[in-house]
Amino acid sequence: MNHLTLADLVDENELARLMAEYGPGQRRRVTMEVSAQSFDEWSEKLVRRANRRGEAVLAIQRPDGQLLLHTKRFYPEGIFRLPSGGVYPGESVPSGAIREAKEETGLDVTIERFLGMVEYEFQHELQRLPFVSYVFLMRAGDDRPAVQDPQEEITGFRCVTPAEIRTTAVQLRALSGAWADWGRFRALPHDLVAETLQV
Repeated sequence: MNHLTLADLVDENELARLMAEYGPGQRRRVTMEVSAQSFDEWSEKLVRRANRRGEAVLAIQRPDGQLLLHTKRFYPEGIFRLPSGGVYPGESVPSGAIREAKEETGLDVTIERFLGMVEYEFQHELQRLPFVSYVFLMRAGDDRPAVQDPQEEITGFRCVTPAEIRTTAVQLRALSGAWADWGRFRALPHDLVAETLQV
């Protein structure tokens, strides 16, 4: 059993600086009961590989106000979501967000606002595993997105209105089978974006 806690992932001093610079985002804590397979997959990434201390979720807004979604080769058909990527140990959260935006979209972005964070506790039977998503509103120009890192396996982009982010969350939550836990997990930052942008 691992002993990783949210306190191991979240630097409260860094969070205070983040909120001071980019706005006092919401802070949500969620407990999720997940399957043994989901728990093992996330435990592999967080504990055994120890290559991330959370992720940045990127609400990249175009000049027309629409938000950029992406899909990957192995996603269920028709599923698009906000881009996201891991924050490395020793890397600041804003730096990780900007790096991931470039890797996944090729776009030069600026951080407009820190919308908030979702702190998760994944549970399976007696096992517990924490994770955290930092959610940012970012601005980008009219350039076409182009993946810089082929290992991401991104196969398409779509732009939607802020109001349609709610629909995206509903679609993610509706996933079933092996994708059900992932869909519930991925829906939560979309909820935060939709609610914070008041759409």
